[in-house]
Amino acid sequence: MTDSPRASARATVGPAAQAALRQALVLCAGEGRRLRPLTQRVPKPLAPFLNLPMLRHSLRCLQRAGVQRVWLNAWHLADAIEAFAASDPEPGLELRVLREPELLGTGGAIANLAPQLHEGPLLVAAADILSDAKLGAFAQAHVESGADASMLLTTRADPEQFGPVEIDTDGRLTDIVRTLGRPGERALVNASYHLLERRVIERFPRGPCCLVRQGYLPWMRDGLNCRGVLHEGAWAETGNAAALLAAQRDALSGALPVDPSLLAEGGVRRGASALVHPQAQVAPDAQLLDGTTVAEGCVIGAGARLHGCLLLPGTHVEAGRELHDVLLGPHQTVECPE
Repeated sequence: MTDSPRASARATVGPAAQAALRQALVLCAGEGRRLRPLTQRVPKPLAPFLNLPMLRHSLRCLQRAGVQRVWLNAWHLADAIEAFAASDPEPGLELRVLREPELLGTGGAIANLAPQLHEGPLLVAAADILSDAKLGAFAQAHVESGADASMLLTTRADPEQFGPVEIDTDGRLTDIVRTLGRPGERALVNASYHLLERRVIERFPRGPCCLVRQGYLPWMRDGLNCRGVLHEGAWAETGNAAALLAAQRDALSGALPVDPSLLAEGGVRRGASALVHPQAQVAPDAQLLDGTTVAEGCVIGAGARLHGCLLLPGTHVEAGRELHDVLLGPHQTVECPE
């Protein structure tokens, strides 16, 4: 199909769209069960990506889009999220942490934040998504369509793997995971960026709930203006070890764009496909291949070969050892399924 102006994020960004990006919520409260045992010690948003917390990359994207204030909801290992925010990781970006008394879910987190919101829509983002999304163009499409809620949709993921989100020829959402029985013209994948107007935020029930089940689906049943906006650029999720390692490999190969200053902050390139922290020790004849990242305090012995690995701080790899596709720390190893 030919993308309609309302169904693609390519519009010129005007003042109203820029105003729509003043406030954001990054979802940080989940337990990250698919990344255990790493997430028993580190909250998923602070899981390492290119030797920096994943959340640094998300916040840089928001800051570059002109977002001024960002809330981070926190529950699992909330103290670590608060310490991260207090470190002022992105100067000029106002960070606030909202601790949840219980795990409220994606919808409950938004409802819990509602009393603190300013006028205008709320941008909602997941902390474990990496993309080169043009958030200004996303906001422009939201404003021009008069949407109650807009969902960014990626063309780079398999709808059958992640769950299809269907839109009609005008970019209006018709169904999510075939729940409503309203087939659309095209099925895509939720890219985990949303713009929500206050009038829909106020419809969430209090307590734990889901942005899709207690949000989009009831809104769509009631005839509200829910829109999908296409993102045709790079996109990756990092919810499990295999996905995290794949995203790291794509970032180091250039297939997944990352901010150059963050890449340089994370370490020094070694060859075409590895990143090594300056405070790591790597034997001259060790081979680091396929997007391997080596963190601070790591020691890699002579003749070791690492393919597509992520080494956490303080990890030692013995001489001659060969590793493939593992997330490895001093006290844990996360194997990736074949």
